[in-house]
Amino acid sequence: MLNTIKKRLIASAAFSALIGLVLLWRLMVINLYRDELSEFDMSAPRKVDIISSYGEIYDRDGRQLVNRSESYIAVINPETADRDELEKHITDREKYDNCIDGTALFLCGVDVPKLECAAVIPVAERYGKDCLCAHIIGYTSGEAGVCGLEKAYDTLLRNPKSSVTLSYNVDAGGNLLEGDGVNMRWTSSYETGICTSIDYAVQRAAEEAMKDVSRGAAVVMDIKTGELCAVVSKPSFDPSAPEKSLSSADSPFINRAFSAYSVGSVFKLVTAGAALEYGISEEYPYDCTGSITVRQDEFGCHRFGGHGQLDMRNAMVESCNPYFISLAAELPAEFLYNFAYNAGFGQKTVLADGIESAKGNLPNTGELLVPEERANFSFGQGKLTATPLQVTMLTAAIANSGLCPEPVLINGVTDKSADRAVSAGVTDYRRLMKKSTADKLKSFMVSTMYKENSQAIPEFTTGGGKTSTAQTWLFDEKGNEKLNCWFTGFFPADNPEYAVTVLIEEGISGNVTCGPVFKEIADSVRLGRYE
Repeated sequence: MLNTIKKRLIASAAFSALIGLVLLWRLMVINLYRDELSEFDMSAPRKVDIISSYGEIYDRDGRQLVNRSESYIAVINPETADRDELEKHITDREKYDNCIDGTALFLCGVDVPKLECAAVIPVAERYGKDCLCAHIIGYTSGEAGVCGLEKAYDTLLRNPKSSVTLSYNVDAGGNLLEGDGVNMRWTSSYETGICTSIDYAVQRAAEEAMKDVSRGAAVVMDIKTGELCAVVSKPSFDPSAPEKSLSSADSPFINRAFSAYSVGSVFKLVTAGAALEYGISEEYPYDCTGSITVRQDEFGCHRFGGHGQLDMRNAMVESCNPYFISLAAELPAEFLYNFAYNAGFGQKTVLADGIESAKGNLPNTGELLVPEERANFSFGQGKLTATPLQVTMLTAAIANSGLCPEPVLINGVTDKSADRAVSAGVTDYRRLMKKSTADKLKSFMVSTMYKENSQAIPEFTTGGGKTSTAQTWLFDEKGNEKLNCWFTGFFPADNPEYAVTVLIEEGISGNVTCGPVFKEIADSVRLGRYE
């Protein structure tokens, strides 16, 4: 009997010791993994951080290009929610239906900034329905920039401008403890954001003018500062849902404003500029009979029978290819090449980290020694390719008395003391041509703009311009050649402020296809339609 009692006492003591060891082990685990197990700790508050908005991207006047609209998130407690009131304003019906019959706190989209039965948090819509300049701004995936300025300034922009922390107490099941409310703590930072050269009103005007274009681009530059006030590429994409455009055959993610194309007759401005700089008179005569022969190759004029006797101004107005072939033959190949290179052709332009314009293709001096190559080059065909940005830089230099401004896309970061952007810095220029040369080319472009049947003449301002209808050697299913159509110009005519280039793929002609786009941009900016 005594042995039996001793055995029971020993067993009981051993069991108690085991229980103690288990409890001790449990306490050690809780201490080591306190963070992971805090959801079971009734005394530990639950916290949820919500980003209200990321860093800003501003236009050159401090207007927001992102975060322009808001959506709303309600913090809903199913135990106390007024369902009749909530259901009038829910925007995320699926989530609401899945959570409202539970007991846990949840977040759900609503369409109003205030509710009596729930706390509502405003959250910036990064892009919104009418987001401008998608190819410049780019887009994000998760919490990282993928392309454009979102990627170039990812570290800066992903520092939240504004966020809110929700804290509340829950029981072991994750339910809000009775009598415990939800506390919200807002934090804000006004140090994150970048100022671009984009002008919101000018960008809107350019995008409206290009809204019916299937594939093309438009660039608007402030000729005094070099700021890129508008950069449009079509087709575009929705930065809030870029995945919808991934399979598009029209390559909507390509920024056509910074891509190289066959140029055509707008390049005659380069040939004329080089000739004037070389000392050839604007009265240089040529009798166009309808074609010109260069060794064994015959180059035709677009007017059957020719234009007759022409000087440089009339040749520009009529866009006579044989005239410019003859003019280029008077120039040393190296001189012609250097003038084009100094104008920015054959050089890429880096505008921000990961954002750059293609250099295109500029035939070298050796190639231009071949008469047929130089003939094609003189009117912008052959191996030459260039970007809308490069053509805009040329036009800006002509309109700015021969001074070519360096293109600017980024003006700086936001002022740390205020929620707005800094202004542009000092503009860098390079002398492309003499003032006298630029003034003559400028007057040629004004004469060209106001020729008979021009589709580019603005109604509310004045200007000058040049058209192109460039061959691509690509053909549609009917055997018709696909043409790249261009218009480059400036406005107003007397004291130019803006240089504008429009490129549209597979158009009819520079005048018919691109001229009306230039006209609409110039009139909209002059009238301040989108200020």
